[in-house]
Amino acid sequence: MILALDCICIMASLMLANYIRNGRIFRSDNEQMNFGMLLVASLTVFLAMNLLRNMNRNMFLRGPLHEMIHIIRNNVLMFGGTAVFLYFLNILDAYSRLAFFYFLVIDCGLMLAVHQLWKKLLPVLYKRFGETRKLLAVADEEYSAALVEDLKNMKDFSYEVTGIILLDRGEDSGEDYEGIPVPAGRDGLVDYCKGASLDEVIIAVGSRRKKEILADMEILAEMGITLHYQIPVPELSGARQKELSQFGRFYTVTYANRVAPVGQILLKRLLDICGALVGCAVLLVLTIIVGPLIKLESPGPVFFSQKRVGRNGRIFNMYKFRSMYADAEERKQELMQQNEMNGLMFKIENDPRITKIGRFMRRTSLDEFPQFINILKSDMSLVGTRPPTLDEFAQYSPYHKKRLSFRPGLTGMWQVGGRSEITDFEEIVRLDVEYIDNWSFMLDVKILLKTVLEVFRGSGAK
Repeated sequence: MILALDCICIMASLMLANYIRNGRIFRSDNEQMNFGMLLVASLTVFLAMNLLRNMNRNMFLRGPLHEMIHIIRNNVLMFGGTAVFLYFLNILDAYSRLAFFYFLVIDCGLMLAVHQLWKKLLPVLYKRFGETRKLLAVADEEYSAALVEDLKNMKDFSYEVTGIILLDRGEDSGEDYEGIPVPAGRDGLVDYCKGASLDEVIIAVGSRRKKEILADMEILAEMGITLHYQIPVPELSGARQKELSQFGRFYTVTYANRVAPVGQILLKRLLDICGALVGCAVLLVLTIIVGPLIKLESPGPVFFSQKRVGRNGRIFNMYKFRSMYADAEERKQELMQQNEMNGLMFKIENDPRITKIGRFMRRTSLDEFPQFINILKSDMSLVGTRPPTLDEFAQYSPYHKKRLSFRPGLTGMWQVGGRSEITDFEEIVRLDVEYIDNWSFMLDVKILLKTVLEVFRGSGAK
């Protein structure tokens, strides 16, 4: 985002500088002056500089003065590269030196204002729209104070520190530690992580605790939680670069189920947004057609909302067209003995709670269309793992929770692999874990194409 804003600053500064010098935005008295070529050269050099070196990586650690020095240096480098580029094209003399000076002054001031505004705005945007990574700290007495201090001073708004587990405390969680909640004691670490909404864990322990914590780390890794393990790294004056994760002064080795390329993650989200917009447009038409039919057959709302467990334990409301009678949840307990699933899911083929219009919607998968709202809100994705209910999640083992390490999806591996024929919950978990372990953007595309074929065949939920 800041790179895009910088490019806008460059374009605006060039236009304003040319207007001040020549009284026109895109032209000058010299007919050889090509504004488009100047703009392309400037942006090309600027983007190349960022490609070679991420110049905004430590932007939030710089104060206004250091930010100004950084911006001036980058603009001078960009100006030098652009001048060389235009010189080799033999058109450098066509451009006014005074316009270049105006451009440098305006761009430096504009970039500084935008950067400082972005630093103020980003934390607010994260709180309002972002999905922060929920982080749990685990430490012993030797490192707990230093770890908490670093976490509080860490200027990374993508993290939310949810609590700290103190390994020197046994069963009791006790009061807050330095203002951070202590949700469990040493003995409750695994159980807390199994039921909590949690993305990552950072572990900082002394040598005497390392073997002791290893067994718990294995279980947390099995859940699909990303682990950052602090290791002592000596500072060497002759070798200044280190390729390790860093939390404050702590260097860690990061263990994750898999590290996906940022480009593929962006493509996945872009596909979600495009698909959700199309799906919501169809949903509007379906609501006008199907809504009255649902209400005519049985009293109650057109839409059904149910709390589900999403990525790494986040709770959200999942939407569907109501395909059952209004008292369906109350009647579920009466039908539990007829459950055809082996494990932690509930399904019977001829469910008496389903209405006639509901049976048609399920067979054609029309009841799923309101979930495009969830996808647009980023609660869900087009492709992922199906989100469990709260009571199902309460019975999960650590291995089962791994299927929640990905954002839940409208469709997924087991849906296109015979959703109506699979009756073993463990087989569903196996397929979901297989999807997570082998995920790629092209795998999502293949699953979506298979889903479309399944829908046209009419092989929806029974």
